[in-house]
Amino acid sequence: MTDTILTNADIDKLTLTQILKSLIDPTRLEIVSTLFKENQECSCEIFSDLGKKSNLSQHYRNLRLNGLISIRRSGVHSYLTLRQSELNRRFPHLLKTIVFDYQSGN
Repeated sequence: MTDTILTNADIDKLTLTQILKSLIDPTRLEIVSTLFKENQECSCEIFSDLGKKSNLSQHYRNLRLNGLISIRRSGVHSYLTLRQSELNRRFPHLLKTIVFDYQSGN
């Protein structure tokens, strides 16, 4: 079985506006928050309680195209990784600030 890594957005070409627009959606913000907390690659299955598989696929696509996550496919399974270190290099502490604010309920 071959793993496939889907093409990621170029971190150096990302804008802050792109990231913030992507994270305005509560489902996408929950996905990013969970990945931040887990701090490792996660199966898409852990997000099944957030909605239908087809809707979640669109959220994953948005997050990938806007540079927030990378997706690895292995057979019929997909695995998500938050591009935290790359994003932190480009936008220091942005994800940490957004996630901590979200998790604290502000």
